[in-house]
Amino acid sequence: MLSDQQIDHFRTFGFLLWPQLFCADEIGEIRRAADELWRAERGGGPSQGEYQHVAPFIESSRDLSGLVEDDRIYLTVEQLLGAGFVWGGSEGNKGSFNETQSHEWHCDRPGEEEPDYVRIKVMLYLTPTKKEAGALRVMPGSHRKPFYDQLERLNHIQSKPEVMPFGVPGPDLPGCALEVEPGDAVFFNQYLYHAVFGKQTDRRYIALKFAAKPTLARHYEGLKKHGAFSFHRSFVDLARPRIRQMTELLPAEDWP
Repeated sequence: MLSDQQIDHFRTFGFLLWPQLFCADEIGEIRRAADELWRAERGGGPSQGEYQHVAPFIESSRDLSGLVEDDRIYLTVEQLLGAGFVWGGSEGNKGSFNETQSHEWHCDRPGEEEPDYVRIKVMLYLTPTKKEAGALRVMPGSHRKPFYDQLERLNHIQSKPEVMPFGVPGPDLPGCALEVEPGDAVFFNQYLYHAVFGKQTDRRYIALKFAAKPTLARHYEGLKKHGAFSFHRSFVDLARPRIRQMTELLPAEDWP
């Protein structure tokens, strides 16, 4: 359970780093199951250091789907989002998707007029990262207006690292590098501006996404826009109360 101070940290700064949320044995099993999914996605062949992005990811694995109902994930998200939160999908990422080995500053939900509808991404790391080698960097407090609006221009330069809207290259912009070891988890608001520099070819992580209970049409529209309904029906049909609770408010006609 989170303390009041941890909840205030998340709400104020937009993120929460939880060291060693999973022990070494648990991470070994999670890595094994994740590697099986990445192997299947590339047709069973050996890894050649290629970038792999698979989404949805954990929904197709009974071993990994259990992560969303694990107390350490479920109860933490419930404390941060409140009762009735919904599932937002998952992804499994391996390697780096570009030659620059970087992902410039951006937020996952750019241009939203009202970043008050909170959505959380939980990053479960399977490999270590350091500041200059694949660590997630965040700009604390950038999920809140007016800071959020002032940084919007960063979303337009992801493929143009030579463009410097604030006069310095991306790695020199002020931020906090969240260095992690396998088993660490990061919970962050998806409106928070973040970046990665110096990605490694074996960098691997699983991302789980959640959103507060949708109450307005624009909430459903935003969820659908960002693929929250793109999970297999078998995930929903599991006889697990927590998974049912996270999916019952999502329109069934949109499920694959």
